[in-house]
Amino acid sequence: MKRINMLSLILSTGIIACSYIHIYYSHKLSKLHGLDQLAIALSIYFLIQLWFSGNYLVKGLSFVFLAGSTLLLLNILHNNYADNQLKMYGTKTNAIVTSVKYMSGNKSYPGIIIKFTYTSRGKIYNHSIMDDVEVERRFFVGDTLPIKYSSMDPDLFEEVEN
Repeated sequence: MKRINMLSLILSTGIIACSYIHIYYSHKLSKLHGLDQLAIALSIYFLIQLWFSGNYLVKGLSFVFLAGSTLLLLNILHNNYADNQLKMYGTKTNAIVTSVKYMSGNKSYPGIIIKFTYTSRGKIYNHSIMDDVEVERRFFVGDTLPIKYSSMDPDLFEEVEN
């Protein structure tokens, strides 16, 4: 019983830590995109395996419900954090487009990846957005892209209209 309690404590602590990271720092960890969510889902899976001795259907439904609702809630909380940061500390600037890559694949939904840079407090930030290919909205290297970023958390940004 002590082993189960210790494992439960470790997994629960991991869920809480990954949740905190997802809400407040996931936009900064784009290279590890989704790793925090995977860690949370796996921790929930192993907790269900420890706690429930029911059949596979009960465990499966429990996992889908708990993991799905937890990840949905965390995404909502992260979006609220980002929206509040941009509302309270939003600073408009023109980012400089550094790369435009046209994605091939689905011909009915062609898209592009626009990489850009901007500066805040002397530090350069590099980010990218995915966009649809639209005739009236073509980007080239060196173009400006109007954005709003949080002066308190400059990695948070959104594209804005001129």
